[in-house]
Amino acid sequence: MSNRLPTAYQRRRHALVTAWRRMDEGPVLDSPLRSVADLVGPIVAQAGIGDRMKLEEVLGAWREIVGDFLFQHSRPDSIQRGVLMVRVLQPTVHHVLAMERPRILKRLQEKLKNSGIKDVRLKHG
Repeated sequence: MSNRLPTAYQRRRHALVTAWRRMDEGPVLDSPLRSVADLVGPIVAQAGIGDRMKLEEVLGAWREIVGDFLFQHSRPDSIQRGVLMVRVLQPTVHHVLAMERPRILKRLQEKLKNSGIKDVRLKHG
C-alpha cells in the first residue's frame, strides 16, 4: 500500500460525491426528501463550474452577436469575475472587436441577463 496523499482532483471528486450523496448528514434513510433542483445549485457552486455553464450560454450566443466572420476568428475562452475573455486569432479581428466592444458587451448583457458579464477583454492566441 502506498503512503501517497490524495491529489487535489481526488479530494474535489470525493467532496463532490459526498455532497451529492449527502453523506455528511447521516444515514440516507433518515434524510428528508429533496428535489434535484434543490441539490444542483449548491453542488454547482461548490464545484466551481458555474462560470463554465455561463460560458456555454455565451458560446451559444456568440455567433449571433458578432456575425459569422468574426465568429470564425474568435472564441470566448473563459469568464473570470464577470470578465469575458475572448481569444482572437488575427490582429485585424482584434482591432474590429476592440472597436465594437461596447456594442458586443451591451448585446451580451441584453441577451444573457443572468450571465453577470461586466466587461469583455481580448487576447491573442
